[in-house]
Amino acid sequence: MLSPEEFNILREGSTELPKTSPLRNETAAGTYCCRGCDLTLYESVWKVPLEIGWVFFSHSIPRTVLTSIDGQPPAGMGDDSQIEAMIEVHCRRCGSHLGHIVHAEKKLVHCINGTSLTFQRNSA
Repeated sequence: MLSPEEFNILREGSTELPKTSPLRNETAAGTYCCRGCDLTLYESVWKVPLEIGWVFFSHSIPRTVLTSIDGQPPAGMGDDSQIEAMIEVHCRRCGSHLGHIVHAEKKLVHCINGTSLTFQRNSA
């Protein structure tokens, strides 16, 4: 079962407010999984520390995400104010909306809603 905020993001394609996800500051080794179906999507070693407010990764595990075209980016997102549409990222297994692929701080990254993910620490 998803909370109302999780449903709004994963099923209706919304975006969480910047700097609201505790996963944004997670630095432990581990994996990030889809909150909708638990498919492992990202490894912590691919996390990119950017200050603009979401969880960023350089790439996903191969064949775990699908992309589609979304509307205009929200204000303050990306380096190019002339962007007309963004690339939306979805979980391959359940179709949950995860976030977008964007240019941020001169890097092409997966900008993912922390609400779309769960984090599993590597065991010692």
